[in-house]
Amino acid sequence: MTEEQLKTKFHQLMALPKETEWLEFKEARSGYDFDKLGKYFSALGNEANLKGQNCAWLVFGVSDRDKRGLGT
Repeated sequence: MTEEQLKTKFHQLMALPKETEWLEFKEARSGYDFDKLGKYFSALGNEANLKGQNCAWLVFGVSDRDKRGLGT
């Protein structure tokens, strides 16, 4: 995926009304627990498959409450 494609995808994800089974936003201001990360990858991937999505997204640096960009 090129940088431009990634930017486009990011804007598409941010335009969704809320998180989904295959999309999670996480603040991760000062790091993220490695064990939790593995569980999220597994759960999101499984849900994407069940929902007919070709991939899932875990986006760091975005508030999951109001989708405010926070940086990482």
